[in-house]
Amino acid sequence: MFKSEARYLVRRKDPALWEHVLREDNQYRRPLIDQVIQTALAETQDPEEISVTVKAFMTADLPNNLIELLEKIVIDNSVFSEHRNLQNLLILTAIKADRTRVMDYINRLENYDAPDIANIAISNQLYEEAFSIYKKFEVNTSAIQVLIDHIKNLDRAYEFAERCNEPGVWSLLANAQIRQGLVKEAVDSFIKADDPTSYLEVVNVATQNQSWEDLVRYLQMARKKARETFVETELAFAYAKTNRLADLEEFISSPNHAQIQAVGDRCFEQEMYDAAKILFNNISNYAKLAVTLCHLGDYQGAVDSARKANSTKTWKEICFACIDKQEFRLAQICGIQIVVQAEELEELINYYQNRGYFEELIQLLEAALGHERAHIGMFTELAILYSKYKPQKMREHLELFWSRVRKPKVLRACEQAHLWSELVFLYDKYEEFDNAILTMIAHPTEAWRENHFKDIISKVANVELYYKAIDFYLEFKPMLLNDLLLVLSARLDHTRAVNYFIKG
Repeated sequence: MFKSEARYLVRRKDPALWEHVLREDNQYRRPLIDQVIQTALAETQDPEEISVTVKAFMTADLPNNLIELLEKIVIDNSVFSEHRNLQNLLILTAIKADRTRVMDYINRLENYDAPDIANIAISNQLYEEAFSIYKKFEVNTSAIQVLIDHIKNLDRAYEFAERCNEPGVWSLLANAQIRQGLVKEAVDSFIKADDPTSYLEVVNVATQNQSWEDLVRYLQMARKKARETFVETELAFAYAKTNRLADLEEFISSPNHAQIQAVGDRCFEQEMYDAAKILFNNISNYAKLAVTLCHLGDYQGAVDSARKANSTKTWKEICFACIDKQEFRLAQICGIQIVVQAEELEELINYYQNRGYFEELIQLLEAALGHERAHIGMFTELAILYSKYKPQKMREHLELFWSRVRKPKVLRACEQAHLWSELVFLYDKYEEFDNAILTMIAHPTEAWRENHFKDIISKVANVELYYKAIDFYLEFKPMLLNDLLLVLSARLDHTRAVNYFIKG
């Protein structure tokens, strides 16, 4: 009876009738359904009959029964086995009602909408099923994306990529690996993908991980694909970091878009001076090259580069470095270029003096006096140095250059050094005759010379100094008093002079 009823229901195609018999309160619903599945649907070849029956089961919300029904239609009935919508419905119903069946349907069926079904599987957390769908239909980029994003198994993803060996697959794997900090693995994958597009992230991660060798391999590949300034700049730096100086030199000698100056600065900051030397030399940055050569201990080369740079800042840097290393000959070459600039003189002098290199400083200034740009400050400072460290040379220096020194500074230096003869000499040259006489009277042993005294005393402005001189001669050189009086006779108040001697 149920067989006949099932046949009738299928052929009648009446939704209302189906609704009635599939009600939950129908005690005969189960045997009727069995016959519908086993007999009626097996016999029919009418698509409309199938459609109405399936809708009826869906309306009645009988997913498990619907699965049985669809299995009968799609799997057992060869007429409808390739029906796309029915295959889709079978898999989707299984996703909703019985997940254990989904994988079997995915593998057995061939004519369902794979991308849509896979997306639905993912949204229902059926990741292995989604992967199987993509793999089956060779949507390999989507398949590996599932392994990476949802299953989160990079080992499986790598195995899958090896089997596929497609650039797009390798590229997705590489990006996942670099996000995980797997630099070597990621670079291998990027190279297999021939994909330079993620160079910013690769450089960043490789730098953080100090994976310079791997970075070189990646950037070499990237450079072939895209002649980006950033790529070529980082490649130059990576060569430096790996100490591949021959490769670096070859690279920058050929056409490139690298920012050589920036790379050189980075190398210098990180004390990679051999690389910095190559880079600065390439762009003729002699200022930086000079300083770099100092760090490499090539002071002669540093001086030669400083000469080409011809910059005060560079001259100072190299000079100070040479002083620190006691390379005084080279320091002098640099120093001459500095001391001829008045505003730089004090700093250089202090640098020498603070380190106790007085002799070397004197030699530098002596050598610089003949320079066409020699200025008053040089002559003055040398005089002060002589007063402190080489007083025996002071007189000769003043005799030659008294007109080219700063009077107050040198006078003060002579006084501090007790160079009374030199002090008198300067007072005379600067026509400060009163001070000259007072100095000779105060320090006769060192400063007094008879003829000089008589010559200057006749030029003084202060008349009182005449009588001071008479006192001085009475005490110091009484036998020469007459000679002094002969010089002063025309200028003395004779009455006062006589009274002066009477009192004396």
